[in-house]
Amino acid sequence: MAFPVRTGHAVGGSAAGIGRGWRRRVAGLILAGLLARSPAAELEADFPGGNLRILSRTGSTFTVAPDLRDTTGWWFHFHFRLRADAGETATVVFPGPNPIGVRGPAVSLDGGLTWKWAGADRVRKISAEGPGAWAFEVEAPAGAVDARWAFAPAYTEAHWRAWLAAKAGRGDLAVGELCRSRQGRRVEVIRAGGLDPGKIRGVVLLTARHHACESIASYVLEGLLDAALAEDDLGRRWRSQWQIVAMPFADKDGVEQGDQGKNRRPHDHNRDYNASPLYPEVAAWMKLGSELAPAVRLSLDLHCPHIRGQWNDRVYLVGSAGGAWPEKERAFVRTLSRVRRGPIPVREADCYLPAGVAWNTAGNYSAGRSNAAWARDTFPDARLAATLEITYADAFGVEMNANAARALGRDLAEAILVHLGDGGISAP
Repeated sequence: MAFPVRTGHAVGGSAAGIGRGWRRRVAGLILAGLLARSPAAELEADFPGGNLRILSRTGSTFTVAPDLRDTTGWWFHFHFRLRADAGETATVVFPGPNPIGVRGPAVSLDGGLTWKWAGADRVRKISAEGPGAWAFEVEAPAGAVDARWAFAPAYTEAHWRAWLAAKAGRGDLAVGELCRSRQGRRVEVIRAGGLDPGKIRGVVLLTARHHACESIASYVLEGLLDAALAEDDLGRRWRSQWQIVAMPFADKDGVEQGDQGKNRRPHDHNRDYNASPLYPEVAAWMKLGSELAPAVRLSLDLHCPHIRGQWNDRVYLVGSAGGAWPEKERAFVRTLSRVRRGPIPVREADCYLPAGVAWNTAGNYSAGRSNAAWARDTFPDARLAATLEITYADAFGVEMNANAARALGRDLAEAILVHLGDGGISAP
C-alpha cells in the first residue's frame, strides 16, 4: 500500500508530537489495509439439503466434517455454500476417513441447479499418518450467483418442483399428497402414464430417497418418468398399458435438512417396513401398496451405494434368496443389459449381486424389513420386487452425472416394459 508523504508540521506542535501522531495514523492505515485483505470467505450449510460441520478455521483454511446428526457410525454426505468475493479462495480439509468421491467433489455455480464434477486431481492427501486428511480448494468465480460443493450432485424439493412445473397441465400426470412427514412437510405421490385403471394392464411402483443423501437416484427417477411421458413410441406404450405410482422422497425431512439418512437411529427408512413403522411416509406407502396389491406387477426401489471400490463402481440389482425371485431378478438384469442405449454400462455378469455375497447378507437387514422385502411379501406374483443400486460418480470408468442418470432412467423404462411382457423395443 502506498502512503502519502507529508512535509512540514502544524503551527504550534512539537516535532516529536507530530511524529507520534503521524506514526499512529500510518499504523491505522496499515491495519485497515490488512483487515481489508483478511480472509472474508465463509462456508455455509443453512439451506435446503445443506450439510457440513466446521471444526476449526485458520485464516482461509477450514477443517470440516460431514454432519452425522442422528447417524450411527460414519457416512460421507456433505453439501456447502461458499460466501466470498469473486476470485477469493479457501481450503477445505476433511480429517479422517475420506468422504470425497472418485471424481472429486461435485460443483455448482448456480445455487445447486446444475452440477459438474471438479475432478479427482483437485483433491490432495495432506497427511500421511493414520487415516490422513483430504483437502481441496474452493473459489468464488466471477459471475457465480451461488457456488456450492457437495459429495454428489444434489437433488432437493426445488429440483422436483422445477420438473413438475415443466410438466404442468398434462392429463397423464397426477400429483397428490401421500402424507405429511414427521415435521409437517408434504410427501408427494405421483401417478403417471395410463391413469384410467380400467384401461391398463397393471401398476408399477417406484420409490427413491429412503436414504436422504442418495441424490443420483432422483435423477434416474426423473429420467424414467420423462420416458413414460414422452411423445414417442416408448411413452405411448407406457401410457396405453401401465400406470406408474411413485414416491419421489421417502425421507422428505431428511432430504430437505441435508441428513445422511443412511443408518439413522434407531433405524432408517429402509429398515422401517415393519408391523408398526416409525415414519409416516413408510406407513402411508405400505397402506397404499396394500390397496393397490391386486394390480401391482413390479416394484423397484432406487438407491445409491458407498463411495468407491467394488460394488460401488456400477449399477446393480440387489438379489434376494429363495423362491422364484432370483431368476426374475437375473432376467431383469439381462433385459436391461440388452435394451440399454444410454452411456451407463449394465452387464449381466457384473450387475447382479446375489444374496449372500459382499454386503448382501441376512445380517445387513437385522435392523428391520426393507422396502424390497416388504414388496416381495406384499406382491408375491409380481414380475420384480427389488432394489437397484446406482453408482454416484463412476460406472466402470464412465462418468455418472445428471444427464447420464436420466438416460439410465429411460433405459429402465424400456427394460421394465419388456420385462413385463411387452416384447417390442422402441426405435432409437
